[in-house]
Amino acid sequence: MKTTALNRSRSVLSWILTLLASALLLASLKLPLWHMRLEAPQYRDQEALRIAVYPNSFRGDLRELATLDQYIGVHIPATLPQFRWLPPVLAIGAALGVLALVVRRSIRPRLLVLLSCVLATALVFAALQAMGQIRDIGHNRDQKTILAGIKDFTPPFLGSTKIAQFTVSSRFGLGAWLIGSALALQLGAAWSSRSQKQPHRAATAKPAAVAELEPSTSH
Repeated sequence: MKTTALNRSRSVLSWILTLLASALLLASLKLPLWHMRLEAPQYRDQEALRIAVYPNSFRGDLRELATLDQYIGVHIPATLPQFRWLPPVLAIGAALGVLALVVRRSIRPRLLVLLSCVLATALVFAALQAMGQIRDIGHNRDQKTILAGIKDFTPPFLGSTKIAQFTVSSRFGLGAWLIGSALALQLGAAWSSRSQKQPHRAATAKPAAVAELEPSTSH
């Protein structure tokens, strides 16, 4: 009885964690995945320039940056390949997480682990793409508009660095943290959905009423 109750509790916990993970994945579609902040003597504190990267778009002080880019030969792309495929991956990941709840419980843990691994692989690929794109921004520049003394540079993917008179800082956005939390919840749901095995029953006891003596043989 205790094992059955434990399995029911784990099943309920698995449902809750999986649904919460799917909700976080869907919420991340509307939130920034990554932030960049550029501060200089003429752009300090609240006046600092900011870029936010969402799953499907850039937002922030793009017009001001485009004006500055004319002097250093940098061109920020209007779109990225990730904007086309990352939102569907997140949405499908959320849907498959919910669908995993209707499959047999014996295979549910493996499906949830597989789904988490696929999503994590997609996110790592998106991050590697972003690192290459960031490097291209600072190296593939228009030489005709570059001011003297500004060498090629690589903006930081995470952390801070000094580029000319700008201090450039980058960090993950709330959307990225929600996705990471969703993956952790899916793994937790996979662990919770494992069934606790029933303990082996003890061997049946032998009858107590056994004749103490064999019947004697008549001569």
